[in-house]
Amino acid sequence: MINSVISGIGSILPERVIPNSYFSDNKFFTKDGKPNSKSTKDVITKLEEISCIKSRRYIPENEDSVPMMKAAAGKAIEDAGLDKELVDGIIVAHNTGNMRPDGSGWDPIPNLASLVKNSLEIKNHECFAYDILFGCPGWIQGMIQAHQAIQNGEANYVLVVGVEVVSRVLDPHDVDSMLLGDGCGAAILAKSESYNTVGVLGYATFSHCQEDYRSIYIGKSNNPDLGNKQFFKMNGRDVYRYATTWVPKVIKKALDKLDASVNDIDLFLFHQANGKMLDAIGKNISRLFNIKFEAIQGKIPITIDFTGNTSVATIPTMLDMIRNKQLDDFEIKDRQLVAMASVGAGMHCNAILYQF
Repeated sequence: MINSVISGIGSILPERVIPNSYFSDNKFFTKDGKPNSKSTKDVITKLEEISCIKSRRYIPENEDSVPMMKAAAGKAIEDAGLDKELVDGIIVAHNTGNMRPDGSGWDPIPNLASLVKNSLEIKNHECFAYDILFGCPGWIQGMIQAHQAIQNGEANYVLVVGVEVVSRVLDPHDVDSMLLGDGCGAAILAKSESYNTVGVLGYATFSHCQEDYRSIYIGKSNNPDLGNKQFFKMNGRDVYRYATTWVPKVIKKALDKLDASVNDIDLFLFHQANGKMLDAIGKNISRLFNIKFEAIQGKIPITIDFTGNTSVATIPTMLDMIRNKQLDDFEIKDRQLVAMASVGAGMHCNAILYQF
């Protein structure tokens, strides 16, 4: 039976480092348009305490989204040792389209996958190129769709890219704007005959989209003086509640499909939204499976302290760092079972179980 394996991976974090001190001159407002009662210094200190974020990365102000996508995708293709003309499909997960270098907005047309294909100069017209708008879980969903295309005989190699250039849509008067950063990760998913031994073993996806559908959205600045200009917005408490409740359950759904145990998982690659949320997700998993939190705590890598929340790019960039031994003592070993799980706008969450 046909399966799919990751044959190449690549990622890019912008060179421009944005420390928390970058926001020292910002004037923060509450969501109802009133000046924050705390000083800016106190706001920054509190955010770092809760989120564990010390810095994040932004792309150069004179660039759009293409250079970062081209670099990450090119690395993945090179890592796979693959002729680019053999790529059968390109799936790009993102949230806003191609960011204009002048900061005036973003362009959803042409779609980002076509921009990636064009920038890589892939001539094969049978190589499909489409985008996914699925919030932060978009890259994992792209991997699931690539896996399905391979299993259905529609492709042998699919390039899946997750890109975030959120720096162009951040409200300087919103505390939540300090959580986010730019980045891009990509992987080549390839056809394999190693079913149930290596590669994608299982997955699950939840889309609720009820009263939670406006938990993350595009809206006006907290500062009423900025009028109708649109920025990234979220209701932090609602997002926290959804993530900590449903990420453990979507992982269980994927495990149940395999009749596997949480104890079989060697690494948990979680979406990095904030440090407090990561801790809560881990504890809720331990409660759901009736195990001690300490049994999984050391299996949860953390990148948010130096990347911030890179949304769609989080999982592939973290995976690339671990594989290259660039993230503490974490490493990828043969026969490891890795659970990758994400959550975001919609609200959606998903998980994929991958055997290395």
